[in-house]
Amino acid sequence: MTDVEMLVYDGIRKTINRFRENPFFYFTESDIHASLHRDIMEGGSKELVHREDGIAVSLVHLEYPTNFRYEKNRLLEGYGNDISITSIDNEAKYGDRGNFDLVVLNKDFVRSVFEKPHDSENSEFTDLEMILKRVINKDASLSIERKHKDDSTYKREVQYAIEVKFIHPFNARNINMLEEVITDNEKLRLATEHSDGFTKAINLVFCSSQEKVRSDRKDPVINRIREYIRNGRTVHENREYKVPEAALNVFIDSHLDESRKNTDKPITWPAKGTMNSGDWRNELISTIIR
Repeated sequence: MTDVEMLVYDGIRKTINRFRENPFFYFTESDIHASLHRDIMEGGSKELVHREDGIAVSLVHLEYPTNFRYEKNRLLEGYGNDISITSIDNEAKYGDRGNFDLVVLNKDFVRSVFEKPHDSENSEFTDLEMILKRVINKDASLSIERKHKDDSTYKREVQYAIEVKFIHPFNARNINMLEEVITDNEKLRLATEHSDGFTKAINLVFCSSQEKVRSDRKDPVINRIREYIRNGRTVHENREYKVPEAALNVFIDSHLDESRKNTDKPITWPAKGTMNSGDWRNELISTIIR
């Protein structure tokens, strides 16, 4: 396991354990994002920061743009094998770019941006500003430029892509929470497809509520999400949805049940011990489930 992998996995473990111990430390999904960012960065000033010419650039960021386009309402339906239409340089500009909740950038990508010359004489921006624009990745035209210059390097810009969902007592009856977990998985699948499997995709679902009975008396939403991750599949609105093969899903539950805290070990898909020995997900699962 590399130093970066160790820091990322241990940071995720710390946030998960803190949530299990004190679920009401977290009021919003953004609270969990901030916790993950802090815990991953802690102790990683060397491995998770690129330093050059007196400038330090962190590799860990929240709300980082995707290198592909999609229509949000299409994510639930899924793109199947029709991946090409979501390419960022599709002339039809199909859909918009989205954002990952949290990413860890590939240090080689950041290093390469510093190394490449920039035509500052013909630009309103200085060399440093152009470096930052490329790393920050808000400008789609610069993203397309990188893709056309070196597609293989472009596919390796994001090392980890993490999505987070937070189920709490006030949204626990909302079926949209199941749909959002499914759409996050589809976005992560697109990330792995567009990176030729380089990007490691992680979907973390935190729950601080006990199960809530719905007015239609159907299976509680929390149980449906839990079983979706436990089994790697679910049926919703007469359609089957599967957890993407390349992604790791984790369900973390910690709630009060009759004034007593109830927290089971996290549930993962794939389950612990079901993958090949070289699969990166084994290391992460072993780190968070001991």
